[in-house]
Amino acid sequence: MLDAAEALIEPPELAAALDASPEARRQWDGFPKSPRRALIWWVISAKRPETRQRRITTIVEEAAHGRRANF
Repeated sequence: MLDAAEALIEPPELAAALDASPEARRQWDGFPKSPRRALIWWVISAKRPETRQRRITTIVEEAAHGRRANF
């Protein structure tokens, strides 16, 4: 799991959610690598599907406003 985060490989659910919101995708792509890596890890480290989805929703909502989600 850590290798995926280090390589900045977006989980499919996160990529789809970001792609569904053009502004969130644009902002996300502009974030530095370190925060993206941490947020990807935050998503993939979730143990329950509900937690994973909630984290993805938070990331997309915050990115749409140009903010990095705080976890």
